[in-house]
Amino acid sequence: MKKQIRFTIGLILLLMLAVWAVFVFIIEPEHQVSSQLLIQESVPAIPRLAAEKNQVDFQTLEAYAAFIESPEVLERVRGNLGLKMSISQLRERVEISYSGHSPVLTILVSSGSTQQAIEIADALAFTFQNEVKNSLKADNVTIISLASSQDGSINPSGNELLSALMIAAVCGLVFSIFSAFGITALKTAANAKKRKIRKKENQLQTVFK
Repeated sequence: MKKQIRFTIGLILLLMLAVWAVFVFIIEPEHQVSSQLLIQESVPAIPRLAAEKNQVDFQTLEAYAAFIESPEVLERVRGNLGLKMSISQLRERVEISYSGHSPVLTILVSSGSTQQAIEIADALAFTFQNEVKNSLKADNVTIISLASSQDGSINPSGNELLSALMIAAVCGLVFSIFSAFGITALKTAANAKKRKIRKKENQLQTVFK
């Protein structure tokens, strides 16, 4: 019983140590930064918008958010920064958030490097502003905040590490329980086989006597 307890505790600690090592030394942290754009109300370059003000605002934000992630904008950003990644890989690092109640677009960029995330977020903001002026002939985009290293959040977070450690502990406990049942079953089967062999030997000894 004591051996089983020591085995269980040792296995749980070993799994938790392995999970911690993976989080610390293998998984690269993701740094996330953001820049913000203010979209003004007058947008003559986008047709077929409804007359209601709220409807116009939401559709405008939706269209502009899609424009930020367009291949034209992403290709310019990739070329200007000399990024060694495809457009699809760059798009995976970018997330645009907005609300119909606010004329603000937030550009969220995730990267293993805080500096690279800042450069991408700021380049997207400036490139998009210029593309709106040149392609849509509109001057209604204002950059209200640029990315900052102080705004960066690092993932995986402490909560994710704690959850992974708890899962490792539970897995270690379950494995030790199943292994204990398995060892007990094997011992029982082995003892039963030994008893059968002894019984046959006793029967043979009785016959020969």
